[in-house]
Amino acid sequence: MQDTRNNPWPESVSGPIVFIVDSINRTEKRLLEDAIRKHQPAGATYHVVHRQLRQARRSSARTNTQLLELTKSNDNPYFVPIRICWQTRSPQKIAGISLRDLVTGNREYPGWIQQQLRLRKGSDSHSITVGNGASLEQLKESCSQHVLKHGGTENLVKFIDRSAFLAIEKVERKTKGARYKIPQLLSDEVIRKPSVIKALTELSQSSGRSMDSLIKEAKLCLDEMSAKPTTLGTDLFAALGRFMYTRGFDKNIDYADGDIERIRKLLAEKPVAFLFTHKSHIDGFLLMTIFHDQNLTPLHLFGGINMNMPGFGLLMRRSGAIFIRRSFQNDAVYKIVFKNYIDYLGEKRFPLMWALEGTRSRTGKLMPPRYGLINYVVSAYMRDDAPDLILMPVSIIYDQVPEVADYDAIQAGGKKRPESASWFMEYISGLKNPHGKIHVRFGEGVTISEHLDRSSPTPQTRDIQKIAFELAVDTNNVTPITVNSLICYVILEHGHKAITFNELHTDIQELMQLINMLGFSTTTDVQNLDEAGIRKCLLELDTTGVINTFNDGIESVYMLPMDAGRTAAYYRNGLIHFFITSAIADLALLAVSETGDDAIAQFHNEALKLRDMFKYEFFFEGSSAFIVLLERELDQRAPEWRDSVKQGAKATRKMLTGIAPILGHGTLRPFIEAYLVLARALRMQAVGEISDQKQLINHALTLGKQRVLQKRIHCEESVSGSYFENAIKIAENQDLLKAGDDAVAGRQRWLEELRAISANVRFLASIADAKRLAVRTQLEQ
Repeated sequence: MQDTRNNPWPESVSGPIVFIVDSINRTEKRLLEDAIRKHQPAGATYHVVHRQLRQARRSSARTNTQLLELTKSNDNPYFVPIRICWQTRSPQKIAGISLRDLVTGNREYPGWIQQQLRLRKGSDSHSITVGNGASLEQLKESCSQHVLKHGGTENLVKFIDRSAFLAIEKVERKTKGARYKIPQLLSDEVIRKPSVIKALTELSQSSGRSMDSLIKEAKLCLDEMSAKPTTLGTDLFAALGRFMYTRGFDKNIDYADGDIERIRKLLAEKPVAFLFTHKSHIDGFLLMTIFHDQNLTPLHLFGGINMNMPGFGLLMRRSGAIFIRRSFQNDAVYKIVFKNYIDYLGEKRFPLMWALEGTRSRTGKLMPPRYGLINYVVSAYMRDDAPDLILMPVSIIYDQVPEVADYDAIQAGGKKRPESASWFMEYISGLKNPHGKIHVRFGEGVTISEHLDRSSPTPQTRDIQKIAFELAVDTNNVTPITVNSLICYVILEHGHKAITFNELHTDIQELMQLINMLGFSTTTDVQNLDEAGIRKCLLELDTTGVINTFNDGIESVYMLPMDAGRTAAYYRNGLIHFFITSAIADLALLAVSETGDDAIAQFHNEALKLRDMFKYEFFFEGSSAFIVLLERELDQRAPEWRDSVKQGAKATRKMLTGIAPILGHGTLRPFIEAYLVLARALRMQAVGEISDQKQLINHALTLGKQRVLQKRIHCEESVSGSYFENAIKIAENQDLLKAGDDAVAGRQRWLEELRAISANVRFLASIADAKRLAVRTQLEQ
């Protein structure tokens, strides 16, 4: 029998009992020995062997003569591992240990002083964890099987220690929860894997190096990269994360219904790697805290070796951080260890985690996924008998992002602030502003077996790219629309012109009708949106300077402050991936000049041309699938659109005036105007090859600021370094950065094309403004 109780004696076992007592101090030894004596059955005989199983290095360094002698017994003794289980104020089903608990010592494994204080309060301060017992014969047989499966020359005493420790840990996970499931005996489990020994043997034969030196190097590599989580480390990191996000955000995180239980079940069945959207320094802390508070298996977070700084690096490693080198393609031993370490974590169902985009998004949109870690982790599962890995995207959405002012400065041409201890303290201090809620959504997940040929020794580049694309699409599909994103969409559409609450509310209602009609994902706040909810968010956005509110007139009006366009766009960009297809449809309709079926073909061709232009900003399906989606959305927005398009340009434009809302200008204008500024800056360059792209971007930033002042572009959002970088990719794709007459002519042609598209955007904006003016005039009459 295995459980947590007060009586350590096993039931229905005759013969001598050997209690393997896992204790860290005299207090725990005394408590366990007292319980053994108190509940000793009449005539029963026993032995007590004290082992510090939780401190593996210290325990394994000493040979226990008593345990060694007991393994030579002819009486077939029965071994029972036991440990003290200290009670805390935090039940299993609520959030884990807080910072206050850590400071006061109220944690799962308290120190000696805290143990004495708890004992004074009564006997209910602790119980006894009793692991699965086994007879000596059973242990010998299991030891032989272990050696047969994993190789090596297993020592029976060491095997008993290992089995006792794992038996107790298994019971404690049932009583204290999955949040304290941490890998143990790492070096033995990984370095002695047959696959590691085989790979090192082959390397030894090819390189001429001895196995001893290779194994020694492998252990050093494992020690360098591996996480060394402890219960204290996971408690501390989760408490720190909880402290950080609750300073400025609502303490109740918004999840989709059933998501947590779905993930809990998945973690028990398959190895999972979580890839999160990266918008804030809080992200990693937040997810580690969520998994701890929801009593899920702790995450192993990938970080660069440069993050292994004194103090902070130790905390990260003790909470589950894996520090890896930036590049190790040419280090055979390191690659062998990394592959098998990841494989080991998957086998033991320890989930992995890293940022899908590799770095924080400075624009609010999902950035292209980085292939590196996807490739490394997928490679670890490229064998027939490997468990099927699930790559699970996690979308983290903040109503407001604490670092958004820094992002704005970087997009305007400023430099990234260096991160330091003083910077981190200043950052935490800034979290006390009202930032609203945090919304977390888990995707459907990508199963790697559906995208790989496991007969290949390594994944193909195209397979990795396809997996990354599926992850990006999955992420965008579950990223919910927030109230702030709706408000900022409308505010940005109006630019620096102030609007009333009724005008804002009317535009939001039109967007909501479209969102509900097309079934886009939304937060709980959006699903229950009313005027009070909008006003609350307006107040928070005004407090942080994202919008300005003018209350001294006849009625309050709201507007975009000067130089706040990029900040508002950060939140608006959280929803435009849902609108991009319909926005392209709006613009493509304006290109129609033919009639009949030729007009439909013309519409399709223009839509595909625009899709190609925006391929560096958004994630699109293939051409055929894109056209199907485009038509399906247009069918719902304007059911008779085909008849209008076939009648030609006049009927098509008349149809556009009846669509509500029109999305082309509100969604695409900032990108088109940014490309136009970059194209103009490129046209102004010398005839030769453009080798300094940074200089070109700086020129575009300067030109863009001038055009904002001249009111030649809508607002300063379009003066954005990231938008210009993608414009350069378009230019490169068309060979416009090269020298020669063809490049010069191409630059002029591209500039003229963008001017024509920009004119169409302004036309769409004029249609929307005319409709609003008509409504306002009717109300005033």
